[in-house]
Amino acid sequence: MKFIALTILTAGLLAGCGPSPGNSVPKIAERPDATITIDGKHHTCVVALLKEAQGSAVPCGDVVPFLRDELRLQAGSVYDIRTVPDIDDKELASLGANLKGAGYRFIGGRGDPFIIEHKD
Repeated sequence: MKFIALTILTAGLLAGCGPSPGNSVPKIAERPDATITIDGKHHTCVVALLKEAQGSAVPCGDVVPFLRDELRLQAGSVYDIRTVPDIDDKELASLGANLKGAGYRFIGGRGDPFIIEHKD
């Protein structure tokens, strides 16, 4: 009987452990519905659903219509961003505005993907 009470007490105490909400930005999802890889060198975006091994290369300006019409992702779907170096700042900002305007949501947890940090 004491063992069961001790087990319940320990489980209750451990449930309160972990990072506090104020220490990190929470993710809105564990897995994105789609991943967008921005290839700055080739000025294209590769868009892939979570279940796809390879995505489709589309012009970055056509990502939103591709997500909506070809992949049939509705507004509110979650995406993640990956980048290949030499990204054009204007192209990146335009993509971010288009995705947000269409109602797609960045997965979160790592900050805003459309704030570019240049490292020399």
